[in-house]
Amino acid sequence: MKPGDTIVLEDGQALVLGKLIKSGGAGSVYLLPGSPAQVAKLYHPHLDREANRKKLAAMLNLSPELPDQLENGKRYVQIAWPQAAVRDRQGNFLGFVMPLLDMAHTAELEQLLQERQARAAGLPTGLGAKMTLAANLAGVLAALHQQHHYVVDLKPVNLRFYRDSLYIAMLDYDGFSIQGRDERYRAEQFTTDYLAPECQGKGMPAGAEAAQDRFALAVVIFQLLNFGIHPYGGRAASTLAPTEIGARIRDGYYPHGIKPHRDIVPNVTSGHALMPPELRTLFDRAFAGPAHERPSAPEWMRLLRRYALRNADPSSNALVVCRAYPEHQHFAGLGCAACARVEAIAAAAADASAARQQLQALAQAQLPTISATHYLYTGAPLTRRASLGTPALPPRWSLAISGRSWTLIVVLVALLLFGFSLYTSSRNQAAQQVAAPAQAQPDSSVRLLAWQRRASTGTEPSSVRIAIRALEQAMANKRNDEVLLGLQMLYRMQPDDKSKATAMERLRRSMMETAILPSAMDERLADAYRDQLIADPRDHMVASVLGRMHLAANEPLAARQYFEQAIWARPADGVAWLGLAAISVRRKQGLPSLRQAVLGLVVAQSQADAAGKEEAGKRMERAASILGLGMAPDRLAEWQATLAYAGEVARGVLETVPPPERAAAVELDSLQPLSYDENAATGKLSGENTLTIAFDAAGVPQSITGSQPAHQRLNEAWLEAARQWRYLPAVRRGDLQPSSVQVVVRYAGGKMAFRPASPQVTTIGVGENR
Repeated sequence: MKPGDTIVLEDGQALVLGKLIKSGGAGSVYLLPGSPAQVAKLYHPHLDREANRKKLAAMLNLSPELPDQLENGKRYVQIAWPQAAVRDRQGNFLGFVMPLLDMAHTAELEQLLQERQARAAGLPTGLGAKMTLAANLAGVLAALHQQHHYVVDLKPVNLRFYRDSLYIAMLDYDGFSIQGRDERYRAEQFTTDYLAPECQGKGMPAGAEAAQDRFALAVVIFQLLNFGIHPYGGRAASTLAPTEIGARIRDGYYPHGIKPHRDIVPNVTSGHALMPPELRTLFDRAFAGPAHERPSAPEWMRLLRRYALRNADPSSNALVVCRAYPEHQHFAGLGCAACARVEAIAAAAADASAARQQLQALAQAQLPTISATHYLYTGAPLTRRASLGTPALPPRWSLAISGRSWTLIVVLVALLLFGFSLYTSSRNQAAQQVAAPAQAQPDSSVRLLAWQRRASTGTEPSSVRIAIRALEQAMANKRNDEVLLGLQMLYRMQPDDKSKATAMERLRRSMMETAILPSAMDERLADAYRDQLIADPRDHMVASVLGRMHLAANEPLAARQYFEQAIWARPADGVAWLGLAAISVRRKQGLPSLRQAVLGLVVAQSQADAAGKEEAGKRMERAASILGLGMAPDRLAEWQATLAYAGEVARGVLETVPPPERAAAVELDSLQPLSYDENAATGKLSGENTLTIAFDAAGVPQSITGSQPAHQRLNEAWLEAARQWRYLPAVRRGDLQPSSVQVVVRYAGGKMAFRPASPQVTTIGVGENR
């Protein structure tokens, strides 16, 4: 194939190949003038196309949930994942289409690891930007791991990010370990410095991919947050420590742990001692613990996001600006690692200069008569011809220095080395003291946990996405009562809007929902809609229109994001649910499309009064007809069959008897054990506490209290854990109720475990006036 030739997508759409922009070992990448947001990657003819076709089918079947990020009117592709197979006019498999990634506005993550290199490239060097990148990287990996795909050869040089937004841009997935329907397509590439201990010298055994990705992710995050220093880099304190990074990883020579290693010490410029204990604990689990305890990508993402996000109240930020140097940031309550690094470098330079001066002074004092005559050389002088080559060593050299002088020099060098080691250890001790500011007054760190939710700012889109997945799972399990309860919970996430729609608003809705959009994306119109959505993120009609536009342009990931935003803005509107179903039909995902269509029809009918049910039905029919435009004939037939069957299932769901009454609870699988840090600041901690969590009818915590005072760091860990648990509100008379539960926590030896108390529920506000 060459520019100007025609390719055909799975839905029958024909596109002309544009300019060749890249050719690699697997295939060639072409622009597509007819679909400017996509490119086509065509495999080289000599490769095994049947094997590539099967692997592509696996990737399309298990696509990661990584929609394009939209910010200030710009589209950021997080991963150039295949979107559809490509064939020629005769039906022969050629390759696939994928999103176009704007390489000109991205940079390698490797460039951030060295400050001088980053500054030369105009890249950010502050801790806040690096924390954001680390959180975004963990988020991308979490989406991949959810579908059981693994990067394996994860390292900074293989990762890119957008300079202006700091989103991760992942491109080279040909070497990933891909999960197929009945088999795994193994990864063959890996890098020793990022290879897990159990794989060092053995290669990548089957089933080790998940643990390998967790290890490599921790290495990259450590380097990002610690000036590019490798977690296994350091200075050997004994002859036992190997010099190669791979050997250190294999044998467990990790010098940056909370408990120091006796045979290897950290670099004096390392900032690990000025990291918060919860971050250091995760690093210790990654590098000093067993493989099955390594932190997962979601666990990294949750922790790093707390440090990366800025709060409206600057005093509550986890990262603060350095008072000495505004370009530095550091962890709140701890010293500035960037300043400490500058001081360490300056001190090392000063020590080296002083050592040189002392050696020179000693040489002048002890060897005043040394001159050129003391160098006794016997042999022929170098000729011009000889000097052009590599001269041989002279027969013999001798330096006329007495034995006493040699003794003085050796003693001086030994004293200098001893003094430098004392200086290094003292600086490390000073850093540890800064890292534990509560050591002087430990009692002041014991407090009673009492957290109250601030004024609500609305539900986050991510919470709605989780609710959507839970509803689809309830549909898959044929639990109609759970579907109705899940929809209730979703409706409660919607902001109160008791005003009636005006005639002008109804006309606007009708015009926007019946607009027939062309297959080619109108970028000017799309930009106008995006600007409008930025001004009002809860304009669900604009979000739905953008979803249809991206779906018509065969950009299903972006389309799904906009339809999910429409559901977030107005969960009780069924049109966007049909948009999700249309995406699934186009991607040949039969069961998900049926579940989403059923949910859309149930939403439309359950939220309409008796007089409005007929109008709601007609509105859904119009939306379904518009979504079917542009589908290939076989996809359109499946779409119509899906809607017909969905109608029957939706009637069964709507006729379900009210869900039975139940007590409130917390989902047991969300009560995962945690680790905590026992150091000089906290001491040896053990005991038991009872947490009481009150939450609203949507399962969102409103207050969290502890029964006993505890160390502040324990309180912080419990608060963060309680915010992540999943709550099931009580049900009374078919309606969800605000509730509370109690959870018992036991902790000792750096470990804490949780279990529901008995009785664990108190239902709030269930009286007749509710």
